Amino acid sequence: MWTINSVLNSFFDLLITPFRGVHPLWYLFVFSLLTGILMLLIFRYTSNQKKIKETKDKIKAYLIEVRIFNEDLGILLSAQKNLLFYNAKYLIHALKPILFMIVPVSIILIQLQGWFGYRPLAVGESTILKVKVTDEGKKVLSHFAIAVDKGIVIETPPLRNPEEAEVAWRIRANEIGEHTIIIKAQDYSFQKEVVISDGRLARVSPNIVGSSPLEIIFNPGEKPIKENSLIKRIEVGYPTRSIEIFGWKTHWLVLFFVLSIISGFVFKGVFGVEL
Repeated sequence: MWTINSVLNSFFDLLITPFRGVHPLWYLFVFSLLTGILMLLIFRYTSNQKKIKETKDKIKAYLIEVRIFNEDLGILLSAQKNLLFYNAKYLIHALKPILFMIVPVSIILIQLQGWFGYRPLAVGESTILKVKVTDEGKKVLSHFAIAVDKGIVIETPPLRNPEEAEVAWRIRANEIGEHTIIIKAQDYSFQKEVVISDGRLARVSPNIVGSSPLEIIFNPGEKPIKENSLIKRIEVGYPTRSIEIFGWKTHWLVLFFVLSIISGFVFKGVFGVEL
């Protein structure tokens, strides 16, 4: 699973990193445009375009019937019944391509979350580094310590919480760059990357997780923790990122889906897709 994540990380890094000085909104626009086109092509080649067109024509015909015969209760009820039937039929035709879209679109969303869901720390900004430990790790909770380079300052001693099986430190960003925190416990050591930026777009990984496949899928940024480890999870409290457009701040997913849908409708005629 990590091998797949590593390949995908490298691919998206290659796409984004050379131009990360550009405003994030432009990246979202480009990825939304490409995703909308990708969804169009999937829809075209995995759906029965002829049946979809026929079903849509039936829906249009019954809508016209409702408008024309709105005073005839019998015809009106019959037309509404047929509208429900053909709308359900349309949804059934659309279900297959939607299922085919789930995997590629999910991969795109998971990868973009690391770039747009959070922002790197700014110089002088503080956050919490939290380490969740296993039952074995609870036995040596008092031995956990961290080591940092000059790019990070440790602001507090470790706060240990045996009931929650965790230990936490407050750290402060001190220098721009990608820095490594080393977490130590007896003869074991673990690493966590912390990204500090001057405001430019950068991929961050809030969590390192265990070997659960589902956790690895949704946290692809760094190599997962090995099985039978003292640690379950390592978390860095990166701030969430808001995308500003015309003075209005919103979550990146909202803009992504809106722009993807718009691009899909704009290009459906170009690719000859019946939606």
